[in-house]
Amino acid sequence: MKMTNRQWLGKAKLMYNPVKRKRDKDKTKKDSNSGTSAAAATAAHDHASSPSNLHSEIESDARQKERNELRDARRKEREERRKQFDKLQDKRDGKSSKQKKKEQKISQEERDKRDARLGCCHRFTQFLVKLIHVIDAIIGLACVIYGVFIFRFTQPAMAAVITFLTFGSLMLSTSIVGTIGFCTSICRRFGLALSAGSAAFIAFFYMFVIIALLADPDTCFNYLTANQSVLYLNDASIAMIRMWLPAIYIAFASLAVVETCRFFVLRKLRNTLLRHDAAQRSISERSKQQQDSNRTILTAPLLEDDPSWVV
Repeated sequence: MKMTNRQWLGKAKLMYNPVKRKRDKDKTKKDSNSGTSAAAATAAHDHASSPSNLHSEIESDARQKERNELRDARRKEREERRKQFDKLQDKRDGKSSKQKKKEQKISQEERDKRDARLGCCHRFTQFLVKLIHVIDAIIGLACVIYGVFIFRFTQPAMAAVITFLTFGSLMLSTSIVGTIGFCTSICRRFGLALSAGSAAFIAFFYMFVIIALLADPDTCFNYLTANQSVLYLNDASIAMIRMWLPAIYIAFASLAVVETCRFFVLRKLRNTLLRHDAAQRSISERSKQQQDSNRTILTAPLLEDDPSWVV
């Protein structure tokens, strides 16, 4: 629909009416004033609520302090528990903290000097070891010789031959190897370890012989009587053996005790000698290093003064 002239004139009047324009300006001013008043109200509200924020911050700081204090207390309790646990372990081990500190303070040189010294107890142990090896060597050599003699017959007693030769060779070889390990430091004194291991077997053999004789002595004597011609025996010697049977029991029991002592003594002696050897080596190396350092100290000023060394 097309607008008439009147309608155009009415619209123009409304658009260019000064009264209406004034009303619009007043309205905008009121809106701006209302906005500023709202901002001021919010600021006042924030200012009113600021003490509550401060109070909440103070409370959070106090809670954080309490948490930190609790953590510190728990840490202290843990440290005290650890200290008590360490003390209990030290008591169980038989060593206090002072003893551990003393052991830590001991230098390597002092340990080497202590290990390099061998006292009177060690001398007695050396004498005992030598005596045991000599006794074993004599017994082993006698058994080997007797086994060789009874083996020369056309129909020898093979059970006796095998027993005497095996036992005698074992005793003789272990005594020789033990003596070599005792006198020299070859292969970390393995001869002493081998001799100690064989001592347990020999002690077991002695106890087996005692139990066999106690259980059924007639079987043994019947075997001796049946093979007395090839064993260099007669009726009188067999009767003497039967008469001295309690003494034979005591002799075998004593030898078993000797072999048991040999087992423990040789193990301890080997450890002592290994420490002694290590201490001797470290002392000799340290002395060589000191000699080399002294030589370099003495020759260094001479080389500096000699102009021929200057390039």
